[in-house]
Amino acid sequence: MDDLYHEELLEAARNPHNKGQLPDADLSSPPATNSCGDSCHIFLKLSDDKRSISTLSWEGTGCVISTASLSLLSDHIRGKKVIEVLAWDEQTLLGWLGIESFSTARKKCLLLGLNTVQKLLAKT
Repeated sequence: MDDLYHEELLEAARNPHNKGQLPDADLSSPPATNSCGDSCHIFLKLSDDKRSISTLSWEGTGCVISTASLSLLSDHIRGKKVIEVLAWDEQTLLGWLGIESFSTARKKCLLLGLNTVQKLLAKT
């Protein structure tokens, strides 16, 4: 339970970054949900050559973990190559949060945003 109160996680959840629609998005996901009821809708703006992500914004509701994960994802994804983002995994997100692991039940919350982004990018 201590992991839930890690300062990096709490700060990202209290003041989520890049939340809201992106009017000129190149890609947007349908609303995605996980089994606990967290939801997100992802908006992506790509570089001119479509190989990198310029901006990610998001809308959604959820627990501290899913909100923090989406917030940090939206920060870390800027300027990254699509192929690099497709290779990100649970350990990538845990590193941003400064946490070693989560319970199996909480992994769905952690990965909701990343899984949604990767599904969206895989279609391009």
